[in-house]
Amino acid sequence: MRMFLKILAWFCKVAAILFWLVLTLYKSSDVARPLGGVGSGAPEFLEIAILSAYFVLVILPNRWLVFSPVAFVISLLVALIPLFLLLGSMGWSNLSVVAPLIVYFGLLPSSLVLSFWRRRKGEKIGYV
Repeated sequence: MRMFLKILAWFCKVAAILFWLVLTLYKSSDVARPLGGVGSGAPEFLEIAILSAYFVLVILPNRWLVFSPVAFVISLLVALIPLFLLLGSMGWSNLSVVAPLIVYFGLLPSSLVLSFWRRRKGEKIGYV
């Protein structure tokens, strides 16, 4: 059972890293248009900064994020912020669009929960 949880945590972590890397790079290339054009401005750069900060959270080792129950709760709440923003802006009206996004945005929280669960059972947590 522990090996299954470890493999599942690894899968969630790697998929979350890839998802947030692609999302950050896509948004960065989207803003890299000539200044003065449509889409240039402070809100886009703020969004890139937020995406980059979240990507840093994603690439941090889970052992740093789940070393104590307090750190786990804080990192889990921060990891759930994009999911709450997504559901707040899109709602449940278009489930065919929202369901895959919930899966993608839920990868990091899932990885954190699995790592915390393994740590509580006494297993040493490496990266994930």
